[in-house]
Amino acid sequence: MGILDAIRRLLPLEDVALVPDAPPGVPRFLFLQVNKRCNLRCLHCSFWHEKDTDRANYLDAAGKQRLMGEFHALNPRGAVVICGGESMLDLEDYFGISKECRSLGLTCVSVINGTRVRNAEMADRLLREGPHEISVSLNSHRPSLHDETRGVRGSFDKAVQALRLLLDARARQAAAGMDAPKTRIYVMGLIFNDNYRELEDFYDFVLNDVGADKLKLNFLQPSFGDTEVDHFFAERHRMEPNELVSAIRRCDARFGLGLTEAWIGNVRMYVESLQGANDLVRGWGADTRTRDHICNTYERNIMVDHYGVARLCFSTEFRGVKLEQSGDLARFWRETDDVREQMRQCNRFCGISHSVRRVSATTTPAAYSLPERSPTPTGVSAGRRILLSLSQGRWTSRLAGN
Repeated sequence: MGILDAIRRLLPLEDVALVPDAPPGVPRFLFLQVNKRCNLRCLHCSFWHEKDTDRANYLDAAGKQRLMGEFHALNPRGAVVICGGESMLDLEDYFGISKECRSLGLTCVSVINGTRVRNAEMADRLLREGPHEISVSLNSHRPSLHDETRGVRGSFDKAVQALRLLLDARARQAAAGMDAPKTRIYVMGLIFNDNYRELEDFYDFVLNDVGADKLKLNFLQPSFGDTEVDHFFAERHRMEPNELVSAIRRCDARFGLGLTEAWIGNVRMYVESLQGANDLVRGWGADTRTRDHICNTYERNIMVDHYGVARLCFSTEFRGVKLEQSGDLARFWRETDDVREQMRQCNRFCGISHSVRRVSATTTPAAYSLPERSPTPTGVSAGRRILLSLSQGRWTSRLAGN
């Protein structure tokens, strides 16, 4: 028995995937794509060019329900992520998934642009029937920068209005004795050269002005969709590593974020890997790679596209399998070790993404993504501290997430 095998035997189950080359346990996340189109015109995405004209070929509601049932059998404490386009453009699909998750006891997670949360009635419905974690995308605390990069004037006001409506609905339903306060309301922030020096103001706006539970940082990667020439990534990726890390540390100290040294190190490495690259205008087609391997999507995620094809990440460069019969999801998870071996050599830019990165940003990762376990006095396992040298951080009353 090798040293890694010995370490794995000593670790709680949720820490096994943190050991390099650890064999997969159970999937923690099932990503379901419901549409392609979007009602914004983001400069860092091409989905808004899509029209869902081939919807007749999409996985239908019964197929999605079957996959959620199979996922529940694999991991009753897992999480389902509703993906788009702008997923709330198709409310029947959106609430169909979230309500089935609630019925099965799975956690449901969604990132939206906020444009469809226009009134208290929709906010109330989202908290009653929708995802347990709702993130609204926001590119800046400055309306002009958000609107410019989202391509639609007024999109900042709509996003912030959605956040305030959701938070008001949560407070209102809490006062009525409902269980809506369990819903986490986050902001998903894109970080790039125009806003990284303003992180403190961004955090202050999100946490103290709006009152959201968390600001999650997603660092700029190549644009979403089929973009052969990626001017936005090439022109807006430049961030000075020391300045960025200093800004992150100031935010950690000021707002008690409990950020981990491992994640901060990954952020620095990612930004340094982009410096001096001369092919970033090719976006996902660039030959540049990150210096280190920081992804473990292949040990925890199953991504199912619109047509029912499952993969271990969003990239179509790795083998996918069409899920057509009962039991296909479990078979896919068991029989893709060849893909995992290929992906362990992959250092593409997407490794920094919150949905696939190996280490958590905080010392308090979201409980819904972890197997059942007994709490430890510090809330962080000894194995995790040894393997990743995580900082103890600061404990706050804010809702935890990864």
